[in-house]
Amino acid sequence: MLFTILSAAMIPLQSEGDGLGAMFDVGQSSAIWTLVIFLVALPFMWKLVFGPIVQALEDREDASRGAAREAEAAKEEAQRLQEAMKADLDKARREASAQVSAAKSRAEEREKELLGAARAEAEKERVKVRAEIDQALASAREILRKDSVELGMDAAEKVIGRSFADEDRSRLLADLQEEVNS
Repeated sequence: MLFTILSAAMIPLQSEGDGLGAMFDVGQSSAIWTLVIFLVALPFMWKLVFGPIVQALEDREDASRGAAREAEAAKEEAQRLQEAMKADLDKARREASAQVSAAKSRAEEREKELLGAARAEAEKERVKVRAEIDQALASAREILRKDSVELGMDAAEKVIGRSFADEDRSRLLADLQEEVNS
């Protein structure tokens, strides 16, 4: 069957005479021997030529599949690392936010402490100033009393026409102060 197909394919080539047809002009017996030699040589060619070629192609295909698997694994590893980095970044942001919040609360506490200390100091200073004012007022009243008693005694001396002795003056002054204080 193969022989008839080959013969039918060569008929148009034989009609031309020279050129390509002359090259394929072989007799029927040559075509049969060529076919027999080809069929006998085919297992050896398969073993020695096609086998290594097929094996090389299979190895190449296996290598490309392996490279594809490795690329996929690398891609998955990169995604995993990226997710881990995102998680670390989120964690760092949360920690930074917590530190900022803690710093704000410490600052607020320190502000309250400073305000409390300032208020206490202001209150202490107010009490001190109030005591100084009260003391100055008492001193001014005492001086005013002494001056008014002195003025009164001077006026009494002028009205009576005589001066009081130092003892009398001290006794009268003490009596007047006792009356004013009570």
